[in-house]
Amino acid sequence: MNEFFKYLQYVVCLFLLCVILLPQQALAVTLDWKGYFRADNNYLRNYQMDSAATGGSDAGVGGEYIRGQGSKSATYSTFFAKMKPSALINDNIIVHSEWNIGDPLYGFFGRGVPTVDRGNPTSSGRNGLPIEAARLWLDVHTDFGLVQVGRAPMHWGLGVIFHSGDDPFDRFQSTMDTIRFISKFGYLSVMPLYAKSNVGKSLAGSRDIAGTNTTVGSDDVTDYGVGLKFHNPEDELEAGVLFYKRNAGDQQDAYYYPHTAAAKTQTAGANGMNLRLIDLYAKKTWYRMTLMGEVPFLSGEIGDINNVGKRNQYKATGFAGEGRLDFDRWHHMIRFGMAPGQGPVTATTRGDRFSALYFNRNYKLGQVLFRQNLGGFGANNPDNPGGITTASNLTSPYDAAIVNAKYVMLATENKGEQWSWSVGFVYAKADEKAQNGKDFYVHRTRSYGGVAAVEDQSDDLGFEVDLGLGYNWDQNIRFGADVGLFFPGKYFAFDNSVTRSGKNDMVTGVTFSAMAKF
Repeated sequence: MNEFFKYLQYVVCLFLLCVILLPQQALAVTLDWKGYFRADNNYLRNYQMDSAATGGSDAGVGGEYIRGQGSKSATYSTFFAKMKPSALINDNIIVHSEWNIGDPLYGFFGRGVPTVDRGNPTSSGRNGLPIEAARLWLDVHTDFGLVQVGRAPMHWGLGVIFHSGDDPFDRFQSTMDTIRFISKFGYLSVMPLYAKSNVGKSLAGSRDIAGTNTTVGSDDVTDYGVGLKFHNPEDELEAGVLFYKRNAGDQQDAYYYPHTAAAKTQTAGANGMNLRLIDLYAKKTWYRMTLMGEVPFLSGEIGDINNVGKRNQYKATGFAGEGRLDFDRWHHMIRFGMAPGQGPVTATTRGDRFSALYFNRNYKLGQVLFRQNLGGFGANNPDNPGGITTASNLTSPYDAAIVNAKYVMLATENKGEQWSWSVGFVYAKADEKAQNGKDFYVHRTRSYGGVAAVEDQSDDLGFEVDLGLGYNWDQNIRFGADVGLFFPGKYFAFDNSVTRSGKNDMVTGVTFSAMAKF
């Protein structure tokens, strides 16, 4: 499958090159180019949240972050570009593509160990940026509806579960290899779909990877579902329901949620899934005010997160609500919701129940909380010689998601023709917390602490104040400066040690950004 898409990329490249070089009249093809470039510089002060310590480490084990390391700061910059060429074959057929120049997640300035002149201390050589076809799909408009085939984006509702990541500063994308059909009947549209998220190791009924044992006949990782959407533009009302199902056999040898921090490689075991999603959303506008909400219901079986030797029973229900009040210059917003967490368990008998729900990592609130992975500043450089270099083991400053939280966000923005400024406030409490005598789940690392807690943990995640300033050079170029002041709650003071300092110092995040659309 991977080889097929590799050759398909080459074919599309050759086709687009021919479209550019040959006369348009001869091919009768219209080529549409668009895309964007983005760059930012980030400063994060005191991401350990413990400025009172002078070094070393606490005696405690566990918690969301390593404590007792003292005040630590980080400065890093990223840049990335995306091209979106589309070829209009005729009135009914369009070939869409999206090409990444660099990595949307690891597009750091300075990325790429130079291969020449490495012995020169003043060398400024850099390797070239990789270019890859992130998406490539075909739209065929028929009398019965729209047929989409290929590696296409997926977005549903507010983007709590499926988020297409089309904003220039989105770093994650919901993309699937799919065949889907979208048919409209007045205000109602129906979208049945079939997709592949991962081939895995088995293509059904073949031998295992060693070639010695015959596996049980089973398909690879398969997704299918159907979406129903109602949209009445006259009443400005939109609502929908998505039924989505994912199946995978245990022999796929693929992980989704490692049960320990070290288990971030593919290991044999109860890895299969029989996962069901019912996702409801609604949106209604009254003149200047808009209200919208999304409620995902997840249930079924997932891989052995709890390390009990069998598939785990999964059940989680989340909620996200949004409200907007828009005037000519002033724009006010509220976001509120709940993403459930995994509760404490008895260390020796964890059971097979799991309930944590991670929102899509593009669904953000403030500048620091739920946006910055404050534990992702270790030896995670993809170009670090001798260090962690495999994608499955890498974390980044952006590998953070809304999980185990009840939250509310208030924000207001004043937009002018060129200048704009904004103010925001975020407050959150944990849905689950560690309990004395029980093992606890660390949601940042997606793993259990592995020891019994020596005290109860607070559910106070803290609050954040955000300030933003933007300048539009023109309609396509924008510069911005954002500051986030995060005041962590006592939830983050927990490190499973009664001798800790208990400090929760403010974390400051500053970002300068530039973006150009073309």
